[in-house]
Amino acid sequence: MNTFKTIKLSIKGMTCDGCAKGIEKNVSSLNGINQNEVNYQKGEGNFSFDESIISKENIIQEIEKTGHYKVEKELNPNTNHFDLIIIGGGSAAFSAAIKAESLGLSTLMINGGLDFGGTCVNVGCVPSKNLIRAAETAYHATHSNFKGIQPKGVAIDFKQVIKDKKELVATLQQHKYMDVVSDFKSLTMIKGWAKFVDKKTIIIDGKSTYTAIKFIIATGSTTNIPNIEGLNEIGYLTNVSLFDLEEKPKSLTIMGAGYIGLEIAQAYSRLGVKVRIIEFTDRPLRSQTKDITDILETQLKSEGIEILPNFRAFKFEKKGSDTIIHCKCPNGSTTQLIEKGKILVATGTKPNTSKLGLDNISLKLTDSGHIIVNEKMETNLSNIYAAGDVANTHAFVYTAAAEGNTVVTNAFTGDNKTLDYSSLPWVVFTDPQIAGAGLDEVQAEAKGIQFDVSKLDLTNVPRSLAAQDTRGFIKLIRNTETDKLIGARIIAPEGGELIQQLSMAIKYSITVKDLAESFYPYLTLGEGIKLATITFGKDVSKLSCCAS
Repeated sequence: MNTFKTIKLSIKGMTCDGCAKGIEKNVSSLNGINQNEVNYQKGEGNFSFDESIISKENIIQEIEKTGHYKVEKELNPNTNHFDLIIIGGGSAAFSAAIKAESLGLSTLMINGGLDFGGTCVNVGCVPSKNLIRAAETAYHATHSNFKGIQPKGVAIDFKQVIKDKKELVATLQQHKYMDVVSDFKSLTMIKGWAKFVDKKTIIIDGKSTYTAIKFIIATGSTTNIPNIEGLNEIGYLTNVSLFDLEEKPKSLTIMGAGYIGLEIAQAYSRLGVKVRIIEFTDRPLRSQTKDITDILETQLKSEGIEILPNFRAFKFEKKGSDTIIHCKCPNGSTTQLIEKGKILVATGTKPNTSKLGLDNISLKLTDSGHIIVNEKMETNLSNIYAAGDVANTHAFVYTAAAEGNTVVTNAFTGDNKTLDYSSLPWVVFTDPQIAGAGLDEVQAEAKGIQFDVSKLDLTNVPRSLAAQDTRGFIKLIRNTETDKLIGARIIAPEGGELIQQLSMAIKYSITVKDLAESFYPYLTLGEGIKLATITFGKDVSKLSCCAS
């Protein structure tokens, strides 16, 4: 395992920048040197090296070997200089810090905004999935797929549900984040807002400056608040503030029908809140094909959720305790909607880059403001990397963690680690769940791939029939030239539990034939994968349960 140490040496005898460059070149030739910077004006050199390979004495000998230069002394370490500075405190940041500690790097983590742990544990994955499960419990207490089972209803203590959620968040935030790094010897953590002064220097809260050899920007993202007249005056909610409401809203109008809005809509509806969704496109979850969203939309409407597609809010105003939402309708007319409860904004996210002083360092961004990185998570500046939701990559907690590790590996070990997202699995935690990996048919066609599609309705899956819950389907996309699986889409109760197997099949180029000839336990939802592969060549509805 690499163990890096950083030292600062006072060097006598340098007469120009060429001397400094010459020392840097000579020292760089040594095995075990990670970084070195020599400054002629200051008469100093900063050297980062692997103590298991090389010593401080070896570096001094290399500097002095020509006889032109003399190392006078080791300077007191600069407490404001680090091998690595991480800006942010979420999954990508902690993953990077864990990797940095294993390499013995002096590391500073600076976090502003959300508490350490970031979006996922504080206001994202953990609280939302906890409330989704609580809501499912309430729903199943009042709904049954079996005629012989008559539910007797449910009593919901909303305040207790939120209290339990808060306790879970606090527990995981402590155990999975703060406790993990509590004994790190080389990590310093500071709460504050970091801004780049130049590409090697940041200032925190306008007071203290810090320098580093490498930087990671891992500041995440936040709700993108649209510029709509009156919105800022009505006291709207986002997922950050919604999940802390201990009093159940009378009703809830959700602006946006992406995955965040839909998960929240169904959860709060099942907890007894009247929910309405306003969506400016033609259907919910517009990123997915219509056969998927049709099933989901039918389910949401059956639960009493009102969905208004092709509606665009253009003005909000308060009248007493009511909020008036002025909307443009699909036919071009306008209407006024009255919301007696709360307004939730779930209109997508934006990267947290506005306070970083990126104009001072000419860091390149996309049109949406995300930091542009390559497959190694490198930016256009050689000493600055980005990871997580702030980068132009996928916005998932598990991809952020992989990216944080990748950054430190590439920045300090000389490896050229890359991330391949071609088989990335993902899940939308509605009921039924939506899950995917690889390409769908629209994406495959856009890439010019020769493909065909197998789509198996759950009415053909014995497990679903036994559960009397046949909402959804399993869809597989294969390359017809190679028979390899290139994509999968699932909408099914607990369908997310199937997608990892299909993601691995895509990653390792498994053919549809191989999938079809594998063993699947009978009366599992996973058996639907086998049946879907058979459907490429046969009518599965005419096969026995023992078909292969």
